[in-house]
Amino acid sequence: MLLSRFLLAVCAIIIPISAWLFAPVDTVILSCLFGWVLLALAVIDFRSLLLPDPLTLAAALLGALMVATTRPNDWLEHLIGGVAGYLVLFLVETVYLRLRGRDGLGRGDAKLLGAIGLWVGWTRLPDVLLLASLTGLLAALTANRLLKKELSASTPVAFGPWLALAGWISWLAGPLLVPSV
Repeated sequence: MLLSRFLLAVCAIIIPISAWLFAPVDTVILSCLFGWVLLALAVIDFRSLLLPDPLTLAAALLGALMVATTRPNDWLEHLIGGVAGYLVLFLVETVYLRLRGRDGLGRGDAKLLGAIGLWVGWTRLPDVLLLASLTGLLAALTANRLLKKELSASTPVAFGPWLALAGWISWLAGPLLVPSV
């Protein structure tokens, strides 16, 4: 418990430092708020497998505010990012449920990717999804190995923390795979 609180405090301190160093200058304060909301969402999802709508909405509203105040000419790219981010994971969730007859992804993940899409725009969604999938898989395999628990198709794994991490990295690092339009 003490270690997890320490790690949480370190992450909370790293957010403004990384925002100061890597976020566009005109977005540092909004970036810090976005980072702290992402951190809260990651912790909650990790503990409860839930992404609360009010926090996801806060991330989306911060993204809309960022676009309106610092990138008004790019609003369409960011709006498409928000809608596409939501729809991609909504489609995955729906298709999986129809094919397998059970939930495989929560609606909160779709909402979170939609909020992240507002921040990064549609061209960076592939970066976010790839990075989130790889880090989530690596974390699940590492936890499996360290905890000596068997993973199965029905083992619940929180995806929100990895979406949050990937969204933060993509926001700060810029395009990784697909250059911005």
